[in-house]
Amino acid sequence: MGKKEKPRFSQPKRGAALTLWVKGGAGRDCVEHITDEGVVVVALHASATRSDQLNEALLAFLSSVLGVKRAELEIVAGFESEQKLVAVFGKEPEKVDQALRRALQKPSL
Repeated sequence: MGKKEKPRFSQPKRGAALTLWVKGGAGRDCVEHITDEGVVVVALHASATRSDQLNEALLAFLSSVLGVKRAELEIVAGFESEQKLVAVFGKEPEKVDQALRRALQKPSL
């Protein structure tokens, strides 16, 4: 990732919306990269064959990375897909961006 791409956000009334590509069955949970289009690619240890487990693992991971409560996150689209749209309530898009960039620099969480 050579340029300073920004994740693609919109700003609902009280937060941000985050476009994700989620890969299950990884060796560890991590933010792998952010595409040129602003999609955040996340790898999770949880199995990709069980959407409910993968979705819960994603929300737990994002809660940790973004520093928000699990209740402040909601998958609004893509429940059974690798592509997801997640609403982050109570956190400004700039703060979400900063947290994701910090997570990119960590070897694992």
